Amino acid sequence: PAPAAWRRRSSAVAAGPRRYRIAWEPLAVSEKPRLSGRWLLVTPDGPGAEDTALACEQALAGHGADVVVIRVGAAVERAELALMLPEFGALAGVLSLLAPAEYPHPGPQTPDACPAGTLLLLQALGDSGIDAPLWCATRGAVAVDGTEEVRPEQAQVWGLGRVAALEHPLRWGGLVDLPEPLDGPALDGLCAVLAGLDGEDQVAVRAPVPLGRRLVPAPEPATPAPAPWTPRGTVLVTGGTGGLGAQVARWLAERGAEHLVLLGRRGPEAPGADALTDALSALGARSTVLACDVADRAALERVLERLHDAGDTVRAVVHTAGLTSDTPLMDCTPEELARLTEAKTLGAAHLDALFDGRPLDAFVLFSSISGTWGSGGQGAYAAANAYLDGIAAARRGRGLTATSVAWGPWA
Repeated sequence: PAPAAWRRRSSAVAAGPRRYRIAWEPLAVSEKPRLSGRWLLVTPDGPGAEDTALACEQALAGHGADVVVIRVGAAVERAELALMLPEFGALAGVLSLLAPAEYPHPGPQTPDACPAGTLLLLQALGDSGIDAPLWCATRGAVAVDGTEEVRPEQAQVWGLGRVAALEHPLRWGGLVDLPEPLDGPALDGLCAVLAGLDGEDQVAVRAPVPLGRRLVPAPEPATPAPAPWTPRGTVLVTGGTGGLGAQVARWLAERGAEHLVLLGRRGPEAPGADALTDALSALGARSTVLACDVADRAALERVLERLHDAGDTVRAVVHTAGLTSDTPLMDCTPEELARLTEAKTLGAAHLDALFDGRPLDAFVLFSSISGTWGSGGQGAYAAANAYLDGIAAARRGRGLTATSVAWGPWA
């Protein structure tokens, strides 16, 4: 009886939902939320940030907080920032406005610029021994419906923040996405979130009430499933000779793909590349393996020009490229953050731009569950995958095809 009961339970679990999606649930809000104690407001010291900072400062003060403001320069270093913080004394909370301005970060404004400032602030607070909860505000990081514009750079802060919540739960407040415009009701909603909404730490401030993020089962469609997708023409696979890319290439070949273009940093010199092309040929697919760092837009443009000149029309894109590393947030430098995210983020950004307006059957991004609910030691990886989810949402908002798949442990 016991083994039989175990098998029944296992079968029930196996028959349960395998796919999930993000949903947003209205939250109950106090009519007059009150803040207490001293709150530190961290804002960029640069153009375009003053209005948002002033509005938030006045809103927090109006709801009872003693607000002190620190303005962070673009070239600030971790140690310098850490020395500035203790002078403010005991804090009830910290609100960061660094993300909405995608600042501070020296050099070109690449996708990693947005989470870099948040990373430095988290580290500096830890170095200073400040354990007040850190709340990170964003704008456009999430879309609560299909009409909102998503900014993928902002989404990275949510990926990074979910890891911060796991690694530093005692000094983490949460993530709050602010609307446009940032009017009185929106600022009241922000203060309600900071005052506490029954433990909610991932909230979108929208009218008429803030919304809490939920992971819910994605039911099977009620209508009959469409015929399985048959790849046609040329399919471009980034990270094509890596573990994930090779599996994708075989899967595509088994389903009738005519021509597979596999991109990787080492190209034909990658280990196993010859065996992979032989396997694909045996499955009836023609394959081309090219050396290309997809984080390099010029290199990717040259690949597409070469395919165009050869008469190969790309009909689908599968982006599997990426790096990972077990690095706790307190040990991650901005340089390492950039190195670990650029294959996914810059690669996706370049593919999105270069295929904007081109007819595609599929534009698939290999994301990870780490970007959905975090993974300790995987802050950069989570940020990069949240960016991919944001790119897909942004493309769909423009009426373009896009699917981001947040895979489980294998991705």
